[in-house]
Amino acid sequence: MRKHLEIGSALQMRDFGISLAAQLRMGDLLLLDGPLGAGKTFLTQHILRALNVQGEVTSPTFVMMKSYQGDFSINHIDAYRLLDLVNPRQAFEELDIDFDSSITIVEWGAGFDLTGEALHIGIDLGEGEHRTLTLEGADSRWGQLQL
Repeated sequence: MRKHLEIGSALQMRDFGISLAAQLRMGDLLLLDGPLGAGKTFLTQHILRALNVQGEVTSPTFVMMKSYQGDFSINHIDAYRLLDLVNPRQAFEELDIDFDSSITIVEWGAGFDLTGEALHIGIDLGEGEHRTLTLEGADSRWGQLQL
């Protein structure tokens, strides 16, 4: 499955996050990628809000992973610091994440599909608040997303 979505405003990005959150289930892995300022953390914040996570949601840049509890257990990972490692995949694996009993969202996630069933969300910057999202997922369930 491969879909492109045109997002014209922060409000539309928020709405996309809310819509996506409503369709997530335990064991899902979301890999977000895009340049600095593309909206990876912003999107994650709205997904987590829609999943009833309370409190502040910030990028885990310096701690690498934060765990939240809402409708599900949720792992929020920032893989940026892993990109320059000789074996970033091994470092990611050492986080010892139980993918089956949580939802995992990875910022800077290109190349970290440890399950083979992730939804990849590429975010390309446009003018102003405009973004082009590219959604790709090998698992047939991602083709059933209602967006």
